[in-house]
Amino acid sequence: MKTSLLTTALFILTAVQCAVAQQIPGLQFSNYGGLYRSTYNPSVLGGPRHKFQINVLTLGGSIKYRYFRFIGENSFLYPVLAPHSTKELYGRSRTMGSLTYKDPIFLAGEIRWPSVSFALGKYHGVAVQLRTRGFVLGRNIPSAIDNLYIKRLDTGSTPPVSDEAWGDFSLVQQSFSDLSFSYGAQLLDIEGHKFRVGVTVKRVFGARVAYLKGNADRYSINPVSSSNPDVSQLEIDNLTYESGYSTPNRKMSVGNLFDSGKYGSGWGYDLGFSYEIGSVWKDRKEVYNDSPDYLIRLAGSLTDIGSVKYKTADSKVVRGSHSDVVIGQTQLETISDRGPEGFMSLFPSDTSSVLAQKAKLPQALNLEADLQVFHGFFLNLSRTSRLSGGSKQSLDMYVPNTFIITPRFEDEDSGLSFPISFIQGNNRPSIGLAGHFGPVFLGFSNVNGLMKGGGARGSMMYVGFTAWKASRKKDKD
Repeated sequence: MKTSLLTTALFILTAVQCAVAQQIPGLQFSNYGGLYRSTYNPSVLGGPRHKFQINVLTLGGSIKYRYFRFIGENSFLYPVLAPHSTKELYGRSRTMGSLTYKDPIFLAGEIRWPSVSFALGKYHGVAVQLRTRGFVLGRNIPSAIDNLYIKRLDTGSTPPVSDEAWGDFSLVQQSFSDLSFSYGAQLLDIEGHKFRVGVTVKRVFGARVAYLKGNADRYSINPVSSSNPDVSQLEIDNLTYESGYSTPNRKMSVGNLFDSGKYGSGWGYDLGFSYEIGSVWKDRKEVYNDSPDYLIRLAGSLTDIGSVKYKTADSKVVRGSHSDVVIGQTQLETISDRGPEGFMSLFPSDTSSVLAQKAKLPQALNLEADLQVFHGFFLNLSRTSRLSGGSKQSLDMYVPNTFIITPRFEDEDSGLSFPISFIQGNNRPSIGLAGHFGPVFLGFSNVNGLMKGGGARGSMMYVGFTAWKASRKKDKD
């Protein structure tokens, strides 16, 4: 790998969501992350370590332990599939896990399509990337209702609940694709000081939102009859609701994705910088060795600054109220598979209108300090903070506030990292494990959540395949 280009090959992905903000564990901080770090901080493209790099395909999703027991068709991609399929979405979604504990419920999925970056001389680099992302966000969903969703209402596994208070709630599913162009430049290159900047412009297209929000006084879970205690139903008192979608569920068509009359569209931007200070092996580095020798790297970035505009021709928003609502297993699966369209088919509305609204992208401020403890071993401290801009729109996309400590080993060909994530609202840290070995990488953001009960049970899992050719000085001696 260190002297030649990796040959690309077909990699069949049968399994696969920084851990949380849809960045790839380990590679988002790596000096050799290239394309995968550039979505977190585009300044990595300045003074690039690759002549070029190709992402063949990368898939990711927030899973839980059930995924390994009930592996279904692309189930880890449920948030991405929801706009274009109704096939067994209920079953697929039950193998996914929330990255946050109890409230809110937060699921994520991502496809990184074939993309490329290449160096423009020693100090400049560019990248073109295509991604599809999806999110599901549920607020104030009682644990008993979350449990009946997983355990089903017809298995006898759902315990009865009597006359519990509820209140306001919401459930939002969003997905979109973006085609981005990134540029990075190294502005300073002197001994012990290297400063890089980067910018990304992304065109957002194929965006869809579907949601249900409302208020309920109380809810109960009771057996349908005393003669059949294994079959239960959800009973809701005094439900008022608003449900809508920007476009109905329809099969994927590339031409439709760029049609603003059918899908939402918009623009997004990333900005980043990094400053490397010091040298840990000033007079002991071979001429041909281009591995990083800084003592500390300080970096920051703003990601996904922008919004999506929904003003589609076939959107729909309905509002209604019902004093008594009963949902059984059949109705639960109809709503889960078909989303708002399924809900509308079951419960008549009082009013109907169209959806015309903007939704902010999952914008975030990322800050990090990367300390090289000794050659090839780094300790990274990073914080991701959600930027709301004072907006309280329920359709704005969400990213959790997160602090991550990541010890990692890395060189050009391989790397191993152990991200420890402290997510606001979670009752314990998420301990991850990620590695890349030649062209293949695999990462988990929350291994402990997959193995033990309590706390957040979801973990982002990523797997992908990449090829590259390194940039390096030639040893002429």
